[in-house]
Amino acid sequence: MELPKEFHKEVTESKENNTIDFTDNSVKKNVKITPLKPGGSNFKTHVLIEKTSSQLRYKPSIGGALFGFIFFAIGFGFLIFNIGFNKWFIQEPSLFNFFGLAFGLVFAIAGGYMIYTLYKPRVFDKQSGYYYKGYNFKPNERKLEHQFRLKTIIAIQIIGETIRSKNGSYGSFELNLVLEDGTRRNVIDHGNIKSIIDDAHVLSRFLNVPIWHAESNKL
Repeated sequence: MELPKEFHKEVTESKENNTIDFTDNSVKKNVKITPLKPGGSNFKTHVLIEKTSSQLRYKPSIGGALFGFIFFAIGFGFLIFNIGFNKWFIQEPSLFNFFGLAFGLVFAIAGGYMIYTLYKPRVFDKQSGYYYKGYNFKPNERKLEHQFRLKTIIAIQIIGETIRSKNGSYGSFELNLVLEDGTRRNVIDHGNIKSIIDDAHVLSRFLNVPIWHAESNKL
């Protein structure tokens, strides 16, 4: 399957520069190399930062935050305009007003959900020994979908996707965590391959695990 040019170039360079070796291929052979979250944005949504020497976390990029707030602002603006217009200028609501209110409500909810999702903490914390994704973290010995011990992570997986639509195509790239039982957990998924590769190397050194590259997939 044909790879996006930028994915091929960055992955080749990354493999050449990666010094961490993983000799046991028994788990690797059984790990899926299909996208864990098909789709994804065509721009950089998150930035990996070092909060402390023992903690790495993702925060929204400027573009990602603006995208969510613009959606919310458009929807909220439509709601305010239609409520005010209906209150001060007309006696009975019209179909146009109902449409405007529905449109505003949909955009406001979508924008609010984007903001909620973008700002959801994604944290690698050596002090607690956990990776967690969510607002309310409490250590739990059970391996949950978005919370598990760092020691159960055996690799960082990168997968590229060529996403095609009627408006064209673009590349989106997943950064996944591979756990010791062969299951995967997605961390981020966006269109900036250089950022994904750089983040993978930072996490690889932080966790002392290898980077596994999977071929791209077309959607």
